[in-house]
Amino acid sequence: MHDDAFLAFSRDHKHLYAACLLDLHERFFSGAPAFPTPQQVVHAIYDVMRANPALWSEGDDFGNLPEMISAGRRRIRKADVALASEKGDKALGLARQLYARLLAWGWLEEEEYGLRVTVDMAMGPLLIIQRLASLNKDLSQRFGGLIVQIRLNLEAVEKLRPEITDRKQREAALAVREARNQADQFTKSLRAILADLKRIRRTVMDSKTVATRLEAFFEEFVDQLLLKDFESILTVNHPYRFRDAIVDLARRISYTPDTMQVLAEEYTASSMAADVEDGRMAAADDLLAIENIFEQIGEMFERIEAFRRQLEARVRNTIKYAERGGQGLVGRAGDLVRRLDALLRDGRHEKATVEWSIEPLRSPWSEHHQAPARQPRRPVETRELAGPPSDPLYELRKKLRLEYIARIAPRPEDVRRFLEGQVPPFATKEARFIEIDSVDDFLAFDCARRYALTGEVPALIAAGFDLEPCPDTPPHDSEWLRCANFVVKRSGPHRNARAAHAQ
Repeated sequence: MHDDAFLAFSRDHKHLYAACLLDLHERFFSGAPAFPTPQQVVHAIYDVMRANPALWSEGDDFGNLPEMISAGRRRIRKADVALASEKGDKALGLARQLYARLLAWGWLEEEEYGLRVTVDMAMGPLLIIQRLASLNKDLSQRFGGLIVQIRLNLEAVEKLRPEITDRKQREAALAVREARNQADQFTKSLRAILADLKRIRRTVMDSKTVATRLEAFFEEFVDQLLLKDFESILTVNHPYRFRDAIVDLARRISYTPDTMQVLAEEYTASSMAADVEDGRMAAADDLLAIENIFEQIGEMFERIEAFRRQLEARVRNTIKYAERGGQGLVGRAGDLVRRLDALLRDGRHEKATVEWSIEPLRSPWSEHHQAPARQPRRPVETRELAGPPSDPLYELRKKLRLEYIARIAPRPEDVRRFLEGQVPPFATKEARFIEIDSVDDFLAFDCARRYALTGEVPALIAAGFDLEPCPDTPPHDSEWLRCANFVVKRSGPHRNARAAHAQ
């Protein structure tokens, strides 16, 4: 960006500059490629000035301007040239000044192709104007099946295997990076909704009257946000509908060596990574980012829901207390009661009665409700402290919690007992052939898997078993979990005796 680029939005004609840049982007620099001449750009700026006369200062008010159409080197005026020529020439001169300033500030640049001069917009200004144009069109967020698309992309990636040679199928590996970008976009959309709720709350609370407060609530919250953004995330596209499926897909892909190999190769082939190992790390990072995003979106939804409840409670309180004023229901009812009393005092309706059940009056006073008189302070006496009261439910919860902690984190002797039941002496067994029959078996197996991956095997287990990863073999896939394969080698009691003797 040019150093003086943002002077266009800080001077007297900043709104005119903004309107001109948005119009030029829409007319020449979006959609089909176009290479306008300086004359066409100047006439486009003139059209913006003609359509927005309120954007000029008082000294620049030129009244109704004639319409200009660029046609080669000629100017065609469709209005009365005799009446508007002086105004049009003056406005056209101002349009040329605006064009020259846009060139000097770096928003536009001229290119020479032989005898022809065209106008283009550099990459930096073009990206800024694209973002401003998107904000100018619609501030509401749209998800458009974004969560469903992420799930479909990951399902296509999960089917990849090294034996697949079709380029179209293997290129589906690049959908992992696209799914990560879509997940980031979804998080930004949630933050935008949260920021919009804060803005609406400030607008509602800054309103001076009840009418303006309710108008701001229904126009900005109900019409702009509730009916658009909330509908897109709280109906069929609610993230909780596919959150678990997306997290499971990301985990299964990261634990499948064949699929990770294809991802690494495609990342390297598409220049997204330097080599295969770098591609494997980049793919694992993308999958981990997707998993973390969808595991933590619950807090964002809780914040959005809390802000929504606070906003609705403030408006509800406004309506509640507005009814207690002179113009509300209480004021009108009080006036009606006073008029009825006046009619009764005049004697015009002596036998006017209304059938109704009246609550009997009760006195709020009672001798038992009086505050007791202050007694003289008694001296402090020493006595034994009473023991804490015993709560059977608390004791039971404490016992169950201790049992749960002891069970969820198996001890080395528990893992060793499990491996001894699975691997015979002096035998070797791969993890994919180990059978898991209970929750305790699953917990012990998971501990053994972590020991094999990290290499940090407790001495009690290392004395009788060797746990080594085996990445080039099929994974362990059962009803309990799916994970990378590893090998369990058992050396038998002789090695145990030697290890105990060495200790």
